[in-house]
Amino acid sequence: MDRRQLPHIVAAQNRFENLWAKGLDYSADDVSEARARQALLHLDLDFTGECKLACFYCDRTPDRYSDVPDRAELTTQQRKDIISQAKELGGETVEFPGAGEPMIDPGFWEVLEHIQELEMTSIIFTSGYHLTDLAIDRLLDVGATIIVKHNSDDPRISDKMVGVKGYGEIANRSLVKMVERGFANSIPTRVGIDMVTTPHFNQLEEIGTIFRWCRDHNVHTYITTLIPEGMGDHKSLLFEKERADTLVSYIAEIDREEYGLQYSPVRPIAAGYRCRQVNVGLFVNLFGEVYDCNGLGRLIGHLRSDSLSDVWHSRFAQKVREPIQDGFCLLREREWQGVDLSAMDRKVEQYKRWRDRNGTDGVMERALEAVGQIDARRRGAVPLELIPKPTDS
Repeated sequence: MDRRQLPHIVAAQNRFENLWAKGLDYSADDVSEARARQALLHLDLDFTGECKLACFYCDRTPDRYSDVPDRAELTTQQRKDIISQAKELGGETVEFPGAGEPMIDPGFWEVLEHIQELEMTSIIFTSGYHLTDLAIDRLLDVGATIIVKHNSDDPRISDKMVGVKGYGEIANRSLVKMVERGFANSIPTRVGIDMVTTPHFNQLEEIGTIFRWCRDHNVHTYITTLIPEGMGDHKSLLFEKERADTLVSYIAEIDREEYGLQYSPVRPIAAGYRCRQVNVGLFVNLFGEVYDCNGLGRLIGHLRSDSLSDVWHSRFAQKVREPIQDGFCLLREREWQGVDLSAMDRKVEQYKRWRDRNGTDGVMERALEAVGQIDARRRGAVPLELIPKPTDS
């Protein structure tokens, strides 16, 4: 097999984003054009906070749990309305990163069908645990892009990372089934993997093997270091900056030497992928709170007090998306720099500094009032000695 002549590799020579998953493939030109007309292209939206897994690295902060007292989750109809509002603002993609497992939300299929009716692309980040043959066929029919958790080819290691015995074999089979069913036949592809790297379980050689399989089969790779939030907010679980640089450089060398793909690698995500979401998107959590993204999560509004359009066009929201994002993750960089704040403080500190210089933003002030005093402190970072070793039986 001549890897350099694979159709998706050839397509990447003209537009590198052709290697990225459909709905995530925003080029720098796409972002520039959207910014010129103040269009929102990308909406991140949480489904249920319930999940059957117990990942020791879970990055959810308490404002993304289903059991937060005195707070009502969005209904299916409210989610559909938010998506319709996003469409009116220019929305093309609705991504479900999952406060929990998106596929077990009672309104999952109804919402996906609504997205299809609006001629938008849905992106589902899933454990793969619920990808039955029937579900795979249905996801193909509604035009969804699926990103499957895949931390290791070894099911035993996958089981230990998510705390559920038997999970790894199910998830691995699901990924292969999706490729066989045709999710990888399009350019850009409609299937990808979400691989979390930690110092305890991931070796470069294994990462390289998984990466080559994905490149060969037109599977998008989201290979990245932990987001230091929630359970993952623990220094012992994080790749230090130097190891993160080694990871992205190692994958870039494989691309250059074996696939003829040239690019400058940028941490924290390997394989040349550059997140551009902050410039063209918003994230809405379980309760209607609006953030710049589901990673750093700077609070910028609340849909129980303002419309999505009001939030998108607010003074502070425009300030947040003013710097060009071309890769780079502010939250991880702050952690590597030793900036240490509680979860909620991280979400509002920029606004407080901006307010001191520019006065209040009504959308943000109403959001702060609606949020109230959320207990968003870090939840249960796992002591290193409690993390199972991959050689355990």
